[in-house]
Amino acid sequence: MAKRIMKNKHKLFRLTQSNMQGFTLVEIIIVVTVMAILAAIAIPNFISWVPNFRLKSAARDLYSTMQKVRLEAVKRNADIGISFSTVVFPTEGGGYQVFVDDGAGGGIAGDAIQNGTEARILQTNMPDSCSLVSASFLGNPRSGYTGEGLPLGNRIGSVMLRNNQSRWYRISLSNAGHVRLEISIDGVSWN
Repeated sequence: MAKRIMKNKHKLFRLTQSNMQGFTLVEIIIVVTVMAILAAIAIPNFISWVPNFRLKSAARDLYSTMQKVRLEAVKRNADIGISFSTVVFPTEGGGYQVFVDDGAGGGIAGDAIQNGTEARILQTNMPDSCSLVSASFLGNPRSGYTGEGLPLGNRIGSVMLRNNQSRWYRISLSNAGHVRLEISIDGVSWN
């Protein structure tokens, strides 16, 4: 009889163990608490990271656009202009447009101004929390490339973008038509 009770006790224990599934309430509360603590730490860091990411993305887009404009000018063997619209910081915005500067429809070819019926290739506005604060190419907010891939009208200079997190990007155009992207945390010293 004692053997039979032991055998039944063993079966009872095995059934109880195999029927136990899921998590206890205490385990769920601990997991939710840990996740809430991690979220409280991560969300403020993510929020401060977003404006810097947007600025970096806008600067790289402009950098690659200027390189593409050079290639397009050489491919078409035509002048391609870039006109920038700037804003005064802390206002967000600004942008640029790319166009064929061929003098079509009564426009003036090679002046880096879209006039007449010169065809627009691209128009871009700055994303949220980004400002295009400066564009100076020999004193003008316009530049571009000739069919040889050189700066249109020898207009060399730079464009500066910034955000409200004191991060700056500068895209410079050299005499040879090369584009350079630089970063700064103060708008004075560049890397």
